[in-house]
Amino acid sequence: MEENKNAKRRERIKTILIIFLALMLVLTFFSNTILNHSLPTVSAQYASNGVITEKVRGSGIVEANQNYEVTIDGSGKREVSKVMVKVGDEIKAGDALFILDSTDNSDEIKELESSIQESELTYQKALLTVAPDYASENQQIADARTALQNAINRLNEARNQQANSGNSGGISYDDYQNASQTYKNLSNKMTELSSYLSQVSAGELDGLPIEYTSALQDAKNALDSANLNVASSTQTVEILSGSVTVSSAEQKATIRTLERAAETADIAYQRAKEDYETFQNSGEVPPVSSGDDSEEPIMMDGTSLLRAMQDAEQAAKYAHEDVESAKSVLIIIEAEEKALSDAQNDLKKANDDLKTAQTNYQNASNGVQSLIQADIDSLTIQMDEAQATMNAYENQSSSSSGDSYTDISSLEEAVQQQQSNLQSLIIALNKTKKDDDITSRGNALELQSQLNAINRQKEKLAKLQKDTGTLTVTSKNNGIVSAVNFSAGEEVADGTSLATITLTDSGYIVKFSVTSEQARKVKVGTLAEITNNHYNNITAKLINSKNDTENPSSGNRILVFEITGDDITSGEMLALSIPCSSQNYDCVVPNSAIREDKNGKFVLVMQSKNTPLGNRYYVTRSAVTVLSSDDTNSAVQGEVTASDFVITASETPLNAGDQVRREETK
Repeated sequence: MEENKNAKRRERIKTILIIFLALMLVLTFFSNTILNHSLPTVSAQYASNGVITEKVRGSGIVEANQNYEVTIDGSGKREVSKVMVKVGDEIKAGDALFILDSTDNSDEIKELESSIQESELTYQKALLTVAPDYASENQQIADARTALQNAINRLNEARNQQANSGNSGGISYDDYQNASQTYKNLSNKMTELSSYLSQVSAGELDGLPIEYTSALQDAKNALDSANLNVASSTQTVEILSGSVTVSSAEQKATIRTLERAAETADIAYQRAKEDYETFQNSGEVPPVSSGDDSEEPIMMDGTSLLRAMQDAEQAAKYAHEDVESAKSVLIIIEAEEKALSDAQNDLKKANDDLKTAQTNYQNASNGVQSLIQADIDSLTIQMDEAQATMNAYENQSSSSSGDSYTDISSLEEAVQQQQSNLQSLIIALNKTKKDDDITSRGNALELQSQLNAINRQKEKLAKLQKDTGTLTVTSKNNGIVSAVNFSAGEEVADGTSLATITLTDSGYIVKFSVTSEQARKVKVGTLAEITNNHYNNITAKLINSKNDTENPSSGNRILVFEITGDDITSGEMLALSIPCSSQNYDCVVPNSAIREDKNGKFVLVMQSKNTPLGNRYYVTRSAVTVLSSDDTNSAVQGEVTASDFVITASETPLNAGDQVRREETK
């Protein structure tokens, strides 16, 4: 019985041992899996050699390339009556901005207004001068022609009587036919001359004979040429006026400011050079002033002195480049101003030439009209003679015989007397017309002189009213109102800026400050990437690198970018990324692999160890120095090589020596 109990006990112990050993065997086989689930998971990748394209980044506010300050000059103190615009308004050249009032109404204005009224009254009275009337002279000429015709008729009648009494045939039919044809030809010529006279009066020269148009055509060509010159000169002045946006005086003031900055930069470079030369010659590091009298001098090593000298030299170089660039711009501005002045002088001369050409053309036109009128008068006499011959032929058949014949000799003398009288009247009328024409031109010149004097008085009055009365301030350029400096009721002095206009036609720029080292890495003309604007078609190009005049002690540079494209808004913030030169490096790691603590920058490298149960992964720390970076990777040197497996991400913070688990590849 006792033996059975012992056998059962041994059987239970044996079973327990088998179960225990089986459990231990299972735990041994699955221990690696259990441990891995308790370790933090990390992502890692191998370092490698590669190319890094470094970028300089910065951001700035979009602003106009040029602003226009609205000011008043020479008007004394004024009070703002009304403000017509507000910040953000888009305006065009000529739009009203402010209305300014003044209570200064001088006696000079009243006297000038009274003088203008009197001058205008005198001018209007002069315009009412009665034009020359030749009705009486024309009637005398008509009467003389009638008398001549009667004398010719009596002479012809006497000759017919004499011919009939002497069995003479009188005026033959051939003579009658010749006289009739002559009268017809002269009538056609008279119609033609009348048409020529109308054409000349209307200024239409096409179809006129050369004897009438030779001198007149030259005057007409000169007038047309003068009109073209005035139009061309006016267009040139308008174009050049739009191109002159900054005066030479303003540019010279800018140059003086830049020259003072260059002198300051030269002094800083000379001091830095002397400090470095002192170090080279004596081996002693001189104390360098911090620029603040309240602080102790700064002790610098040789490398810092060299770098300070190089930075100061570069700053001085940039400062002088800015001066030369500004001087080049001044030359362009002065050339534009001279071109505008020459164009204005050309316009004045063109207007003077136009007035002369108009006068010459009018004189030539009057001369040609007088010549045509003289030909018309001559034709009239010839037509009268032909008509008399025809009348005599028609009357000779019905003429009756008289007791005696009229004295033909006396009748011939009477005809000659009437012809002489008619010619004298025509010559006298032509002379009167010529004298009246000269007098009329003199009166026209006098009227023009009076009108010019009135216009000068009005210009003077307008200036006085502008200086003392209500003044409307208008914009000279297109743009957007960026600042309004005065409100209604406030007083404004000469030269004070009433408002600031952003000139949209001059383009837009963005600028920000970078270190001198970063500035040396970029080149003017490089296109920058806009990283915070993905919808508008906007481009940014580096156009200038200049000293940071607002913080000259920093040694920084200002990068200026030209912004072009659609829907550009002044005041918008743009973030820019400027690519620098690319370079190949031996060791490149992802930016996410680089970490930093109080001891500096480092990467975590994952090391593997072989164990009976498989590979185990441990973290080691490797100190590095970052040589260059781009958006995704960095070139490093230090305790890491291109074959190291660097950690880029982890579930939990890691320390050197920690055991980790690799992220499983899906």
